[in-house]
Amino acid sequence: MPPEQRREGERDREPSGRAGLHLNRMMTSERQIWEAAMLLVRRHGEDAADVAGREAKKHGDGDDELTYVVWCWIARATAELIKAEPEEGEHVH
Repeated sequence: MPPEQRREGERDREPSGRAGLHLNRMMTSERQIWEAAMLLVRRHGEDAADVAGREAKKHGDGDDELTYVVWCWIARATAELIKAEPEEGEHVH
């Protein structure tokens, strides 16, 4: 849908960012975290967790604490997605 046809609230949620991943300040739901992690894995493969970690570190020095926390969540989810095998005793879905 073209931007001019979106409702006001939808325009506010349109993400933008670097590292091939679009991040919005309102991205705080678990589903959105996993979707972002999957996108990173598709675009960066085995390097996805490192990309997310660099983004978290970049925002960790600034005053936007929420963005830092979200990138940390994305980094953890990304690491889980690219993990080769489950840990001992870990439940597999």
